[in-house]
Amino acid sequence: MRTTSTRGTAAGWVAIAVLFAATTCVESMSWTQLTAYTPLYLRELHVPAAQVPGWIAAMSSLGWILALPLAPFWGVLADRYSRKLVIVRSAAIEALVFAGWALATTPVVALVFRSLNGFILGNTGVMLAVQASTTPKQRLALAIGIVGAGSPAGRALGPILGAALVHVIDVRGMLLVDAALSLLMAILLTVVMRDPEHERPADLRVLSLLRGALDEILSKPLVWRLFLATAITQVGLWTVLPYVPIYIARLAPGNAVTAVGVVLSSVGLGQAIASPLWGLAIQRLGHRAVLNATSIGAATALTAVALSHSLPVFALALVANGIFAAAILTASMAVMAATVSPERRGAVLGQILFPFYLGGVFGPPLGALAFGIGQAAVFGIAAVLSLAPLIVLLTLRPPPRAAT
Repeated sequence: MRTTSTRGTAAGWVAIAVLFAATTCVESMSWTQLTAYTPLYLRELHVPAAQVPGWIAAMSSLGWILALPLAPFWGVLADRYSRKLVIVRSAAIEALVFAGWALATTPVVALVFRSLNGFILGNTGVMLAVQASTTPKQRLALAIGIVGAGSPAGRALGPILGAALVHVIDVRGMLLVDAALSLLMAILLTVVMRDPEHERPADLRVLSLLRGALDEILSKPLVWRLFLATAITQVGLWTVLPYVPIYIARLAPGNAVTAVGVVLSSVGLGQAIASPLWGLAIQRLGHRAVLNATSIGAATALTAVALSHSLPVFALALVANGIFAAAILTASMAVMAATVSPERRGAVLGQILFPFYLGGVFGPPLGALAFGIGQAAVFGIAAVLSLAPLIVLLTLRPPPRAAT
């Protein structure tokens, strides 16, 4: 069975992009707050300082491990049944996770609730499939940039807002606010969003849809290479991300909560501004030129972080890396959304964050091991891995020119 895909009006695709940006903003804001203040939260649970990195690694990785076997199915389930239901599911379970963390009394209970994020993931690719189905092709990169700006905007708001909430209502109060906002987004998505018509493959069996999505990814050299490059860079990102608050606290021992909030919010703000601009740059310059330049920029910035011993240098270099790193996600989403076949768009884009899951599984334990060596090791590993897009694209043969 096939239904005809329709393109919405300008107001329609913009409204959908803004709704999805708001959803990812709340999601990113809440998770960024949780990540930024996990060290403080663990100390409130009476975890000894020496054990904090180990608990951070476990909490950061377990949910991703559970997500891996589920990750390939969210996109195909969306194409088979309902894209709207898959998107709403994420916001609803997020509300449960943050409420559970707010009420947990031991690190083991917190670990159990944190592991539920394995059932949250998979919404971004489905959002992109809905967006691609309602947006004119010439506006798709811009639409993807708008949606992509939601996540870094959340990262910009999250830490500084979290710092204010921690000062007023402590960490648990902050987590309850996150739970309430996630529940609100679930309600808005349920009420406002329509489940749009989209092209469907003739064979709607879930495993057949999954096999078709994987075949399409592997049949396109650019697509699977972008998957590979994204996975490698995400391992690097998650090698440093859970431990950045600890390094900031060491550089600002007098007011660690505020310093963490200001620095991480600055990183998110830079990414929020850069994401749609990268979308425009990709339209003008092409994905190859943008990714090559930003890979080198990210590696340089992370090297500066690795060698810095003052908070201003650390923060500025971290912001620069965030700006450069925003390019790979925008480029990957835009290229995949534009090149995959419409009837498999949901299934293929449902896999788009699979590289992020791999990063979440392998990065935190790698970071915990490097943490014992020192700051240069943690950020040096990330600097090397950030060159993956450059290396992967350099090995890609250009498409043959059409005969004249």
